[in-house]
Amino acid sequence: RSPAPGVGDPTPGAGLRGLARTVAQEYPEVLVRAVDVDTKDTPRAVAQRIVAELLDADAPVAVGHEGDLRRGLTLVREELAGEARVADLGPDGVVLLTGGARGITARAALALARTSGCHIEVMGRTPEPADAPAFPEARDEASLRRALVARGGRAPAEIEAAIRRILAEREVHRNLETLRRDAASVAYHAGDVRDPQAVRDVVEDVYLRHGRLDGVIHGAGLVEDRLVRDKEPESFGRVYRTKVDGACALAAAVRPDVGFFVVFGSVAGVHGNRGQVDYSAANDACDTLAHVWRTRLQGRVLVADWGPWAGGGMVSPELAREYARRGIGLIEPDAGVAALLREIAHGDETQVVLTGPVPGGGTTPHTPR
Repeated sequence: RSPAPGVGDPTPGAGLRGLARTVAQEYPEVLVRAVDVDTKDTPRAVAQRIVAELLDADAPVAVGHEGDLRRGLTLVREELAGEARVADLGPDGVVLLTGGARGITARAALALARTSGCHIEVMGRTPEPADAPAFPEARDEASLRRALVARGGRAPAEIEAAIRRILAEREVHRNLETLRRDAASVAYHAGDVRDPQAVRDVVEDVYLRHGRLDGVIHGAGLVEDRLVRDKEPESFGRVYRTKVDGACALAAAVRPDVGFFVVFGSVAGVHGNRGQVDYSAANDACDTLAHVWRTRLQGRVLVADWGPWAGGGMVSPELAREYARRGIGLIEPDAGVAALLREIAHGDETQVVLTGPVPGGGTTPHTPR
């Protein structure tokens, strides 16, 4: 898909590297390559480079060619010093976050509010819940299920959907109440980031009420994990568009003087991940698009490619167990949020990979080179 109007066309192949890396993991018996070619090369030279990559069984899945240079991906460990606080953000500042008041996005919003006292604007798919929660006597999933079954009139699938909706609304309500204790103000906008007009409306409303927008964090994301052979195109589109179209719409809607523009990415885009072909492609696309956004936006542009988080976020219990089996540590929430604030305040790389706890604690940033 092309980015939203006004953002620019990064490369026709944005997202293909992440897709190829996942396909290679799911089909190890197949030779998979994603090759970026130099458009200034002759057709003969391009063909020779592609054939050379196909004949090299030990080559990485994704490589790029520029003139006589052959480029691959290496992660360089870099520790950032400095206070975990965005120094230019004060009580008059305004930050817009997508992804609703849930999970990692909510933690980031709370950290910004507590360290700056700024105004927080949140956009999410979950409608803003009423003050009086549904089924207040049912405090957990099991009791909610019993209450809904007792009421009758719903099929099992409808009951499970209602449980997910009610629990999400409760989480949003709790987090908004917590935010209001620390932020100068909190506003919630219900909308779908895949809709460019909905995004424009929210951004314009923020500028109208505050006259400024100091930062954006695009935390919206969707996972519908399936192997490539089982992945439906509609599902691929939902996952991909939530991340990529949402980011493009935001980049097109904000004014160039926004202080920081952050997209929550994933190591799935950097390394690929079995069962996440759509999610890997979407996050790889954002890694590429960020370099285009940087040419338009004057402030800090960052794609934070997160490893798996402990305590919620996009990691299911099953996936957490798989990461543990592979020896991959989960990011502790407090350490992850502190690393994010340091990256915004003190970093200068467009793409940063942040991985789980290392000896001595903390979250380790890596810069792709």
